[in-house]
Amino acid sequence: MNENAIVKIEALIVQAIGVLLGLGLIAMVVVNVVNAAGRYSGWFSFVGSDELLVYGMIWIVMLGSILAARTRDHLSVNLLPTALKGHLAATVQIIIDLVTVAVSAFIAWHSLSFIERIAMLDQKSMGLGVPMVIPHSAIFIGFAGIALVTAFLCVVDIIRFIQPERDST
Repeated sequence: MNENAIVKIEALIVQAIGVLLGLGLIAMVVVNVVNAAGRYSGWFSFVGSDELLVYGMIWIVMLGSILAARTRDHLSVNLLPTALKGHLAATVQIIIDLVTVAVSAFIAWHSLSFIERIAMLDQKSMGLGVPMVIPHSAIFIGFAGIALVTAFLCVVDIIRFIQPERDST
């Protein structure tokens, strides 16, 4: 697989996540408006809408965190890496990448363990009866995605660190 194919696949995945985020936000607004209209008109009340909105927000945050990790807009202290130049800055970025991968993989692993436990209990939400595996899977997907994206960025950073700078002359 060549570099262009990898870039195209990555762009498609990013676009799919972006579309899912957009559709999720639109769906949440629609649910909220319909519920408010029904409740304040006295015609109906959408039981479980608050629960649905909370689960939707969890998924949106976790999918968005994958995109934030990709653009390196996630929570990090950028003061040191931006103040450094050259190989020292690259070394600090690689260390940040490795720590991010380790922590994200650790959280994803434990999240998966928790999902397995609640799946065995067949736990469901109180309002809608949603299997609790679904909202808890957002945590696993988010942190596994962050780990994968950051691992990919770390490999790219290491390759750039190892390869000599090419002159454009």
